[in-house]
Amino acid sequence: MRLALVVCFFILSANPAAAQTAPERFLNINPSWSPDGTRLVFQSEREREGRPQLYIINADGSGLRRLTYNGIGDTHADWSPRGDRIVFDSTRDGAFHLYTIRPDGTGEKRLTHRGEAAGLMFARHPSWSPDGRRIAFDSDRDGNEEIYVMDADGSNVKRLTATPGSDSHASWTPDGKQIVFSSNEGAARSAWIVNADGTGLRKLTEGGRYSPDGKRIAFNSARGGNLDVYVMDRDGSNLRNLTNDTATSYELDWSPDSRQIAYYNNSTGRYELYVIDVDSGKQRRLTNSAFDNAWPQWDREGKNIVFASTRNDDWELYTMAADGSAQRRLTFSPGRDAQPAFTADGTKIFFPSARDYDAANRADLYSMRSDGTQQRRFLAAPGFNGVAVPSPDGRSIALQRGVANEQGAMQWDLYLVHAEGKNERRLTRNGWSTRLASWTPDGKRLAVWADPGGRDQLFLIDVATARVEPLLRSEASDSSPSFSHDGRFVAFTSTRGGGRDLYRLELASQTVTRLTEGIEVSSPASWSPDDSRILLSGRSAGVEEVYVMNADGSDLRRVTRGTEGIR
Repeated sequence: MRLALVVCFFILSANPAAAQTAPERFLNINPSWSPDGTRLVFQSEREREGRPQLYIINADGSGLRRLTYNGIGDTHADWSPRGDRIVFDSTRDGAFHLYTIRPDGTGEKRLTHRGEAAGLMFARHPSWSPDGRRIAFDSDRDGNEEIYVMDADGSNVKRLTATPGSDSHASWTPDGKQIVFSSNEGAARSAWIVNADGTGLRKLTEGGRYSPDGKRIAFNSARGGNLDVYVMDRDGSNLRNLTNDTATSYELDWSPDSRQIAYYNNSTGRYELYVIDVDSGKQRRLTNSAFDNAWPQWDREGKNIVFASTRNDDWELYTMAADGSAQRRLTFSPGRDAQPAFTADGTKIFFPSARDYDAANRADLYSMRSDGTQQRRFLAAPGFNGVAVPSPDGRSIALQRGVANEQGAMQWDLYLVHAEGKNERRLTRNGWSTRLASWTPDGKRLAVWADPGGRDQLFLIDVATARVEPLLRSEASDSSPSFSHDGRFVAFTSTRGGGRDLYRLELASQTVTRLTEGIEVSSPASWSPDDSRILLSGRSAGVEEVYVMNADGSDLRRVTRGTEGIR
């Protein structure tokens, strides 16, 4: 329906199921344990759709942080036995090659290179030897995909296999004397083992990854009709299906104490990481990308953030500390509560709520104290009353109101009302669809965006006279302008770079700087009280999250993780 297409950018989705069912492409896969068993490194597409990067997460699911940053793809990480390096493969050179990096993200080094003919030969799926001195991997450098070993610095490369099939996914035995790998025979794949010097090649009846204590072997198998994680004793006895469900499970890795296995599966419709206790079969999910978090706003001290989330079935308002901790729910209504805005003194929050309506295009304005108490309806009028922005002096509230026209599209106009809900005045009557983002610091004008030519552009509206003048002219679609508190900059979203990214306009020089790339920014930026940081929400691979970064675009960090705070 056309109405949904028009209003979705401002009110986001009123249907949480839409956020939960979408993207199988949002991968969280290929986990590898740190040698002390406290962390895992894995690959995910959460920041760049279709371009996986490496992340580190604590074994309890906390402390997620990004490890690699490049515009292509980094995959198949393996943690060194000493814990000081992580090896991985990357396509940044046009074909997969191997690199190492420290767990803190420094010291990146390339290990493999193209052959003399400069062809696109690859090196993939690296695996450290137990003593950390060598790395096994697969490569087609000699014309067929075979298993190789090399020293940890990339020197002394030696080919171990020469089979007619495709050999890949090498894994060392705990004593470091042999390497288990996968090879295809026709359409089927089976497990093989070879001595680390290339002798003794033979096929295993079963195979996979040996536990670090050498007592058991874990492997993936579809023998039960679905790809599951199995474990057995080293001699083949005591075979058990650990996962045994309808999901498809992949790429397992033993914990250093041989008690747990990390793997990923698609039980949620996306690939997420899990850890399973081998003896009890108890599973624990580490990643979750199911719910949206959006519309963040700083409090006046820059210590707390209010935002909206779908984590409890519909859009509700939450608060959290600036580092993402101490998340707490503020609203509990049957309708959609979203788009919060603090008053200048930080004591109140204004927000639109549809709690009294069944229609998606109806909402009233509500206010509450910053702790969520004293919720009351502030303004009721026909249409969708949304995006309330208090003036810098706290005396007025600017808001946008949308009314559906005969074609079902929303026509947005701006209004001004006293902070007590009195003396409402309409500001726009030009037939454009005009949306509100912020006040200028002096409280005399409103920064808005409108579509007079069918393309969103930035404007300023004089509050006293309702006069409209351009803020920035562009051939792209520009929207959501937000003034810094000192009045020097305007942050705004734009399609000028291909996607919908955040940009910064320096008013004195009219210089425009791009601040984000790879995140589909979907709400106005919120400047911290000292203008040093910017809050935004954006969608990556179908999931809406809250981010914070420095005002120059550096140090972009995600501060929500999808399901924190679920009751």
